[in-house]
Amino acid sequence: MSDAKKITPIRIANIDFTVARQIEQCPKTMMLRELVMNAAEAASRALEGRRVVEIKGKNIPECGGARKLAIWNTGPGMTSEELDHICDLAASLGKDMALDGNFGMGAKVASLPSNTLGMRYRSCRDGTVSQVILGQRDDVYGKILVSLDDGTMHEVVDVTDQVASEGERALDEDWTEVVLFGRRPEQDTVADPYDSNPVQERQWITTYLYHRFYHLPDGVEMMMEEGTHPRDGRRPFKTIPQRADAFGQVETMDAGNGILIHYLYDPPYQTAGGHNKSISGSLTSSVSTCAVVFRGEMYDVRKSKKWASDAPMFGIPFGAKHISIHIELPDDFGVRLEPYRRFLQLVEGDQRQVTVEDFSEMAFANRPEWLIEIINSLAPKASTSTQDLKKQLQDLLNELRVRTPSPRAEREGDIVVEAGGARGAVASRANGGSGGDGRAPDKPTELLQNPAGAKRANIARNMEQAPDIILLRDDEHIAEKEIAGKAARYFREANQLFINMKYSAVASAEDHLLRRYAGHDDPELLRSECLRWSEQIMMGRVGFAVVYAQAKQLLREWTSDDVKKALEPESLSLAADGWRDAISSAYHSISRRLGTSQAKMKEDREEGESIGA
Repeated sequence: MSDAKKITPIRIANIDFTVARQIEQCPKTMMLRELVMNAAEAASRALEGRRVVEIKGKNIPECGGARKLAIWNTGPGMTSEELDHICDLAASLGKDMALDGNFGMGAKVASLPSNTLGMRYRSCRDGTVSQVILGQRDDVYGKILVSLDDGTMHEVVDVTDQVASEGERALDEDWTEVVLFGRRPEQDTVADPYDSNPVQERQWITTYLYHRFYHLPDGVEMMMEEGTHPRDGRRPFKTIPQRADAFGQVETMDAGNGILIHYLYDPPYQTAGGHNKSISGSLTSSVSTCAVVFRGEMYDVRKSKKWASDAPMFGIPFGAKHISIHIELPDDFGVRLEPYRRFLQLVEGDQRQVTVEDFSEMAFANRPEWLIEIINSLAPKASTSTQDLKKQLQDLLNELRVRTPSPRAEREGDIVVEAGGARGAVASRANGGSGGDGRAPDKPTELLQNPAGAKRANIARNMEQAPDIILLRDDEHIAEKEIAGKAARYFREANQLFINMKYSAVASAEDHLLRRYAGHDDPELLRSECLRWSEQIMMGRVGFAVVYAQAKQLLREWTSDDVKKALEPESLSLAADGWRDAISSAYHSISRRLGTSQAKMKEDREEGESIGA
């Protein structure tokens, strides 16, 4: 018996509802990606030297002359039968029907919700141009019937004579064009593709393409007509790698397993305005980005404030607005496209979404030397106070992490003995006996024994080192790290602690000290000492909180999630807010520095002890 006779296929009871649901669940903002990808793949099958995709605005008489977005390509044209076939959901020509491929369903699904009035396909094959219009009528998606002069209604029509009279396209070569009518006849789908939901910026087309397509198919040229980009005339669209010469410095590092990491430095533009160098002559944005690249497309793109906030975990604590990192995966990497191609997900296991953070440690470890030098040049200079505090924190961390109980011959004895084997192993005897050397073989009690050749990851080594302390006093830097109104942010991957020196705890402690010593005859010295101590106290409170959390994980008293919670900006802010617990040291030092009486210093000590209690 054949397999086909062993099962009755599931049928769809309500086709119209199922089709509408499939279409309307697709994110509308995927429309341009799907249309351009289809056009680029089709153009790649044209003759070499004639592989062109063109994006333009057209005035359509059927819509009262309103401008409509059109995407045209020189790929193989379709007959009327083929054009009719590709209008069905999940239908395609010349493509594999596979979940990890671009199999033809996406363009229709992604485009129809924003083009219920219609999206017009025309295709020229052997001098004949066939046309079909997809749209929605009476809540049903399908092919719009066209009335001919003889009174008959048809889904697919021959418009060769009309195209010849328009004179825009030649009939001696194959091509295909799609025009987006939008939701209303008067809607300008070049400037407003989604009928203001959502509203798009002026250069939305080039910005979207630039942050989506990292590579175009071999030999494919994409041309942007005037009105579809922010400059004048007809211009070619270029991907980020195609514009490498526009950046200050670019390098690709081989991270192993076929993964390539691209590092790009885009220095400030020569004129004011906050732009980067690559803006010169560009059709696109000069904003730096971080993204995962797979099969020529960019996923999980981080830019602007989001990238500036996340950059430290990639080893970019400063200068993120000028530095881009793109992690390019090999085609056979263990990921697949999410059904609507918004993101990547793992093939195995929980099939979770893949993000740029998955590769942060790899990007950190492979930074080229020239990039590290640039980052260091942009960082605030470390002060003596931060170096002294880091040393204190390291000493404390060293002290805390050695408090592990050592095995001893007797519980109260002082003779330390060997643990014997991997951590977590206990002695056992095979058949009640021992080995030839008199020692019992080791038997792991848990999965704690070290696999052969394993070594600590960078993030584990970081937990044994006190963090680098970076003080932020500039509002822009504080906003970048997303700690406005918070005391600090710690990045475990880079082992860096950013402290907001404008946090309210500093001002509160300083005000407290100024009021306590008000009336001193050297107000300048008084302000200096009070500010120094208020900053030092907050730095210490936050720094010690980080080290205690590190020690908790090193001693395996807390889980990684426990430590993560303790290191959140909110937790570190609460530690800073407890500055009163550490104020006694400031009392004694300031009293001595200002030359106050012994009685006052004694009072300071007693009050400090009282507060501490």
